[in-house]
Amino acid sequence: MRKDVLIMLAGISVALIPFLGFPNTWDTVFFVTLGACTIGLGIAVRRGDRLRRQTSLFEMRNQGDSSLERHEV
Repeated sequence: MRKDVLIMLAGISVALIPFLGFPNTWDTVFFVTLGACTIGLGIAVRRGDRLRRQTSLFEMRNQGDSSLERHEV
């Protein structure tokens, strides 16, 4: 599954947990676990986006794109 889908599922789970009738201690454990997973997935998505941007910029520079070349005046 893609990371963004997992983040949405974690959000839906957080919204539904209070209505499922679990004891308060279980709710707390679920919230902490889902929160940690959401944070980890958010970091992974951010790193992946940064890596994709760097890779595409590197490829564009290697192709000799004139819009990215530096022109000295």
